[in-house]
Amino acid sequence: MRDIANVVHIVINILEALIVLRVILSWFPGIDPWHPAVRLLRMVVDPILRPFRGILPTFAGGIDVTPLLAIIVLRGIDRAVNLYSIGAQLDFLQFLLFAIEDVVLAVLAIMAIIVFLRLVISMLQADPWHPTVRLIRDMSRPLVQPFARVLPRSRSVDTAAVTSFVVLIAGYFVVQAILDRLIIRV
Repeated sequence: MRDIANVVHIVINILEALIVLRVILSWFPGIDPWHPAVRLLRMVVDPILRPFRGILPTFAGGIDVTPLLAIIVLRGIDRAVNLYSIGAQLDFLQFLLFAIEDVVLAVLAIMAIIVFLRLVISMLQADPWHPTVRLIRDMSRPLVQPFARVLPRSRSVDTAAVTSFVVLIAGYFVVQAILDRLIIRV
């Protein structure tokens, strides 16, 4: 049974990487959608994403979070198969808590990445009118704004973004520790 769990783990890791690659390719409109490699990637990934497209809407700016939901479900399946292979009993409540932990941690990680991208573009002094820079600044504004009201402004460093990034990273580890302890107790 452990060998089957290892194969499932490898397949799920490959599928997660392909989903991430599919998302990254969607950010570059100049890529030929009829290229054989792109068609093969879509042929493998799109059937995985299709069931989730009806569940979650596309958000403002064309942001599609169905790949995130698909990866979370794949990780849940991987975790369940792994626990089953070692003989652990996994009840529905634990599985639900694992899924909630994955969702919360994924959201915190995405928010931290968005703020980190804001820090990078501010350090590189990117063109503020470039569409990508504007998108990152618009997406990070709600995450940085509470700190911008309190902290002094600086010309060299976006102190509000640095603080927001540190708080999000700390929050990630605190939430992970709390949820891990809760899952163990259940």
